[in-house]
Amino acid sequence: MLDTLAKQYLKVADFFIPEEISADREAVNRARMFLISHTIGPILGNSVPLALYLLDPTPGMDIFWLAVSITGFWIWPFLLRAGFSFDKLVITSVINLNLAIFWSCYFNGGVSSPTLPWVLIIPILSFFYIGGEQRLQTTLLSIFGASFLTFTAAYFYFAPPMNDIPEYAMMSLGIVSTTATLAYVATMALYYSRIFDAGVELENEVRRRRVAAQELKNAVVVADRNGQMKAEFLARMSHELRTPLNAVIGYSLILKEDAEEANDGQMRKDVEKIHDAGQYLLRLINMILDLSKIEAGKMQFNVNKKSLADIIHSATEGVRHQIENNGVQLAVTIAPEVEETETDKERLVQILDAILHNACEHTKKGVINVCCQLNSSGLEDAVYSISISDTGSGMPPDTLNTLFQTLTDSRDASASKYGGTGLNLTVTNKLAVAMGCRIDVESTVGKGSNFTVHVPRAWVIKESEVDAAQSGNVPDRETAIAA
Repeated sequence: MLDTLAKQYLKVADFFIPEEISADREAVNRARMFLISHTIGPILGNSVPLALYLLDPTPGMDIFWLAVSITGFWIWPFLLRAGFSFDKLVITSVINLNLAIFWSCYFNGGVSSPTLPWVLIIPILSFFYIGGEQRLQTTLLSIFGASFLTFTAAYFYFAPPMNDIPEYAMMSLGIVSTTATLAYVATMALYYSRIFDAGVELENEVRRRRVAAQELKNAVVVADRNGQMKAEFLARMSHELRTPLNAVIGYSLILKEDAEEANDGQMRKDVEKIHDAGQYLLRLINMILDLSKIEAGKMQFNVNKKSLADIIHSATEGVRHQIENNGVQLAVTIAPEVEETETDKERLVQILDAILHNACEHTKKGVINVCCQLNSSGLEDAVYSISISDTGSGMPPDTLNTLFQTLTDSRDASASKYGGTGLNLTVTNKLAVAMGCRIDVESTVGKGSNFTVHVPRAWVIKESEVDAAQSGNVPDRETAIAA
């Protein structure tokens, strides 16, 4: 219950802390200490003038002004909330604290006053308020020293009026004053201990996070090393697999010619299946290798200025036979303003070929439109947009949302034939991003899909390319550029 009350009290205290202080944790702790002393302090401090009023047979105006000075501390939280400088409020508060305590000692026994223990509160509170701020220490110590000297001089050179409080009453006043002082110091100490515990906990958390960060760094190093080993393994294996596959594909073409010469229709169909399967396996190996290179940041591009129209025609010619076999019409439209682009022709043809194959596989006796135009607000940000739309089956929203994610489902042409991996469009999108391109997709079930490839007119140099060029690994723009 006490813990709950303390939390609620701190919430009330935080209301008086302005926004410019809230951003600094150390400043917040000092401000909270300031607010605690100025809210709880007057309650405990007013026990002294109350006791004086009850114990003094002839209470005078000195008790009244002492109560006014102590009660006045409640004004400081509102001044802090209003935006007054925290440092100036600390200085004026310490001045008022010195005045109240030495005023009480002056009228109630001087150096033997029962309220003298409150003098110890002055330096304690001063350093609580400023924390480690060295610039205020001299000022606050000077205020305390000047107040003490003023009190001493006034007490010896200007004798205070006679106090008719009985001796037993003075003892009672000492008990009340000392108890209030101890309660005040205990309140400050409890809050300070909470700050200290929070600091220790924060330090432990920072230490744990440093250990976790080092472990993560080590894990990243291991992952990078494993990724490099995987890329090297796939590169070697792809070479070993391509050699027999090329032989299979080559012999399948020879057998197909023999079957056609022998007019053996059944044999020709069987050989075509072998040939298609070999081509699919070869394309699959190339996709896996490309994906590995892209993820490892080892993909290389041969960048040259090429006619975008020639690139589009190369891509469409590669799938024209399949399109015609499916009874699909192919329409290609290239705007007059479409000229050369600075890119890797082979890789861009690969991107367009993958999208065209996907469109052809999902379109039966429909239309595939290829349209290219220039979208630009200036020469520097000129972008060619190549739109490939079909009238096929389209895709539902859930498939569209995960279209470019690895190994999610069988989405492309090869996947639908062979049970697939869903790599075709994944690799295509990653490859486009590595080339500085972007692929946008729109699709409606039953109406078809539209893929738009945005190709920069000029090759975008990445930071890795700049570093490679500066180190001498890439001698000029016409050679392979690391992506």
